Amino acid sequence: MPTTPIVDAHMHLWDTAAHPWYPSLARFVEAGRPDIAQNFLLPDFDRGLGDIEVAGLVHVSATTAPHTYLPETRWVDGIAEGDPRPFAIVGAVDPLLPKADLIDHLEEQARTERFSGVRVFTGLSPNTPAADALAGWLQERDLVFDLVAKPAEILDWIDFLVGYPNLRVVLEHLGFPQGHSSEARTAWHNAVSLAAKETQWLCKLSGFGLICPDLAWQTLEYWLESSVSLWGWRRLMFASNMPVDSLAGTYTELVTAIDHIVGTDATEEEAEFFYRTNATDTYRPR
Repeated sequence: MPTTPIVDAHMHLWDTAAHPWYPSLARFVEAGRPDIAQNFLLPDFDRGLGDIEVAGLVHVSATTAPHTYLPETRWVDGIAEGDPRPFAIVGAVDPLLPKADLIDHLEEQARTERFSGVRVFTGLSPNTPAADALAGWLQERDLVFDLVAKPAEILDWIDFLVGYPNLRVVLEHLGFPQGHSSEARTAWHNAVSLAAKETQWLCKLSGFGLICPDLAWQTLEYWLESSVSLWGWRRLMFASNMPVDSLAGTYTELVTAIDHIVGTDATEEEAEFFYRTNATDTYRPR
C-alpha cells in the first residue's frame, strides 16, 4: 500500500435523497446497480478506504439536471468546511448558455476559494464559442480545465487548446478508452500518445470502473503500463472516481492494483508526485 498519504484527484459526493440534481444516475439502477445511485457522502467515502490514508480530496461535479452545479458547488463547499482535509472543487457549466450567462455561472462558482476548475461532461466541443469562453476564462484565472475527451476527439482538442498555451489541462479517466478490442486499444493508444507528446496536459489514472469488469492487476495491467509509459509519473495523478468506479471493485482493490506498478516502477519521489504532489500542485486544495 502507498506509504504517502493520497490526495484523491477525482471523487463524487451526492445526496440523492435530498437533491434531485443527478437524473443520469438512473442508468445505474437500470443496469442493476442501484447502490451507485444511493446517497454517497463523506462518511460513505471514508468507510471504503480501509487502512488507506486519504489526506486531500478533489470533488468533481456530477450534476445533470440543468444548472444544478450552482447549488452543488455551495453544498460541497459547506461539506468541505466541516472536514479537516484540504478540499478542491471542480465545478461545471452549461455549454448551451449565452456567453454572458455562461460567464456569470462560472463567476458564481468561483466565489468559493475551493473552486479549482471546471469539467463539462457532455455537450462541449472544441472550436465553439462556448469552448472559447470557458478556456479563456479559466486561463485568465489560472484555473483547471478538466477535459472530457474520447480518443476520436483528442486531436481536435489538442489543436484547439494550442490557442490557450497557459491553460492548465487535465485529461480525465485515461482519455476515455472505448473498449478492449484491438481496434479500440489502438485508437486509444494513438490518441493518448499524441496528447502526451504534443501537450503539457496531465492525466488522471482513473475511470477503470467504466471499462473493466474488476480491479485486479491482471485486468488493469495494459492500461496502467501503457499510461505510465506514455505520461510518466510527473504527469499522472491518482484518482478514484468513487463511487462510480465501485462498479468494478473497492477502493482497496483499486489502490492495490495501482500500487503494484507504483511499487515496481516508481521511485519514492515519483510515487509522491503520483499519489499527492501532482494533484496538490494542480488543484491547490484548501
